[in-house]
Amino acid sequence: MSKERSQAAETFGFTEREKLFYRVSEARFQALLEDERTAIHRIELSANAYGEFLFVTVSLPEAVNRPVGERKSVVTMFGLGLHEYRDRWITNEWFWVEAYTYPELLEQAIERENAKKLIEERREDIKAYVDNQQQSGRGQLFEMIADMTDDDGAIAEMEDMGDDLADWLSDGLE
Repeated sequence: MSKERSQAAETFGFTEREKLFYRVSEARFQALLEDERTAIHRIELSANAYGEFLFVTVSLPEAVNRPVGERKSVVTMFGLGLHEYRDRWITNEWFWVEAYTYPELLEQAIERENAKKLIEERREDIKAYVDNQQQSGRGQLFEMIADMTDDDGAIAEMEDMGDDLADWLSDGLE
């Protein structure tokens, strides 16, 4: 883990499991949002290499004894979206990544109640899809490989398997 990522993980108090898998539970995410020290800077629906998600950027002061305006650790959490490679909706966990800190971002602020409303609206928007989800064998395999390596590593492994993987998956379905 890089020094910056380690600092953010330390500041946010991520557990070893949260550091290892780069994700937190829904309950942990909600607790972070409720923490009065947490500043919520941005909430937006956007996409990355894995699918379309709700991205929530938050920060905490790096040390409790520092004034709020001084150095902060910033992370962007993403969830409430369809992870295309895992072939499942991410609704009970949030992936996290170290976010770039720049003054314009840190100057933005979203009220806690407004943030909760935006998150709940997204949850309602995807509810019908989530209720009808069924993960494919390919998605299950990807998830298993990703949890042993990481998502980028799993993509590479599955691409390397190519046609052999397609044959194996179709044989397993017969």
